[in-house]
Amino acid sequence: MKRTPVHPINPYIRNGYLADFYLNLLRKGGFRPLRRLIEHALHTQITGPLPKRLYIPHPFGIITGFTTVLGEDVTLAHFCTLGPKDPWYQGDMKEKLHPTLEEGVYVSPGAQVLGPITVGAWSVIGANAVVTDDIPPFSTVFGHNRILRSTPGGPPQVRKYLEARKNAS
Repeated sequence: MKRTPVHPINPYIRNGYLADFYLNLLRKGGFRPLRRLIEHALHTQITGPLPKRLYIPHPFGIITGFTTVLGEDVTLAHFCTLGPKDPWYQGDMKEKLHPTLEEGVYVSPGAQVLGPITVGAWSVIGANAVVTDDIPPFSTVFGHNRILRSTPGGPPQVRKYLEARKNAS
């Protein structure tokens, strides 16, 4: 089983064994009965393409839609939902219905990100927030689409990581 590396910004964010086992089952696409059993026990269903570094430190109650796009280093906390805005949509199923989370987004427990929106890189979605509009990079969101702050270039830890990564390449 391949383990997910430690989060590049916060070393306390890491996947447990069950989360890594489940993500490996999803990436391989096989073992459907075992995967469905784990999904049923955890009340979790993650669909769509998966990045190499997805962090689900508490893999309970996470729901993502099939057209959700997740960037690298995204963290999904328990009971978060990445779903469609209109549950009764009857149009083309190939149309984008679910959100796009760019690199490094942190989705807190209980948050709902709904609709075909884009959440900018290294943004934080607060606990129990409902997000239905596009969010700029390096923002902190709480409540219903309320941006608490938007820091140009990001917080110091993120700036340091991005500069080190740029200098390494």
